[in-house]
Amino acid sequence: ALALAIGLGLPSTAAAQVAEATVTADGNGLSRDEAIQSALVNAASQAFGVRLSSQSMVQGMSVDASVDNEDHSMVLSALNKNIRQVLNTPQNAPILGYDVNNVSEALGGGWEATVTLRYAKLERLGADSSRRSAVVVSNEKRYRTLLIQTVGESLVSSRRFDVLNRENDALFQDEKEFILGGDAANAEMARLSQASGADYLIVAKLQSLGVSNNQRETIAMTGEVLVKSSASGTLQLQVVEFASRKIKWSGSQKFGGTYPDAASVGAETLGKLISGAADRLIDRMVAAIYPIQVVKVMGDTAIINRGEGSVSTGETYAVFQVGEELTDPQSGESLGSMETEIGLGTVGEVKPKFAFLKMATGTLTADTEYVVRKTDKKPAGKAPPKRARSGPAKPAAPDRADVFLGN
Repeated sequence: ALALAIGLGLPSTAAAQVAEATVTADGNGLSRDEAIQSALVNAASQAFGVRLSSQSMVQGMSVDASVDNEDHSMVLSALNKNIRQVLNTPQNAPILGYDVNNVSEALGGGWEATVTLRYAKLERLGADSSRRSAVVVSNEKRYRTLLIQTVGESLVSSRRFDVLNRENDALFQDEKEFILGGDAANAEMARLSQASGADYLIVAKLQSLGVSNNQRETIAMTGEVLVKSSASGTLQLQVVEFASRKIKWSGSQKFGGTYPDAASVGAETLGKLISGAADRLIDRMVAAIYPIQVVKVMGDTAIINRGEGSVSTGETYAVFQVGEELTDPQSGESLGSMETEIGLGTVGEVKPKFAFLKMATGTLTADTEYVVRKTDKKPAGKAPPKRARSGPAKPAAPDRADVFLGN
């Protein structure tokens, strides 16, 4: 159900994503109608953060809000038309209505008016995100959908990007037609023309893809026929900044598998191979762009800014202290910061968005910047403590056979 929280005075906890907001503004003109029209234009300018010209409004129409007549609807249509042109949102008609609070003749001549404009305001879900937005694209013909889906899932799991959906156009169009139809509340129009653009294009390509199905080998001695199938290839990803078209990162990952007793490699199996390669590539990409960092030190335990889907219990990570930033003297480009390895840690408890790293070697201090990278190194195992001996050694129990022989 649609909750018009502001217009109807509902509590903030009941606020829906689309709400009816109000703004009050003043205006003046040579006539009563011009003063009200000027106030409406000023109110709309405040509501949407744009500059509108009162000359663009229809002149000479009656704007008496005491009766919701045809002319009132004409004013709303003129306002929405102007808003659509300025905001470049051809299907959005966010202005819902208005009230004339006061209109009177000015002492120095002309008229003054105060109006309250009601408009639909979109409150985005959740808190504002500082993540960069990305969309997965591919020029592959046969495996385009598979690539976009698998790479997109890996991106979402990384929790480093807001991943945009450019697929399922027909489903989005169905929802748009519902909002434009007669069953949806007028305020729902605020949802239209609100799609986000992408900061990055993640370009996915398949290279050297080879699938060998139904490979047969006959064993000469027995005549038995062995069947197997195999698939291999390379997944390549490029991160392209949309505005500048600069390639910010590029990487590739080989994949492959052989399947005995399989007559063919199905789409599901190929999807798993590509998905595994995508996970490894996205891990490398995120580590290069957004290295894992220590956000809090608690004794010999560090809290890192990765959680479920990014790190797993038992994995070993090297911890580096971040030092001086280096700059290329020729290009002036940052070469990154110097890093000093402090020690090794093992991932313990993993939460949805963060994890605990138990230090096995090295000591961390608070208010120091650390980055964390996965490593194949293993913390050196500790020798079991020796038991302290007290008194003479206890003689070993006699062997059972010796006891019997002694009898």
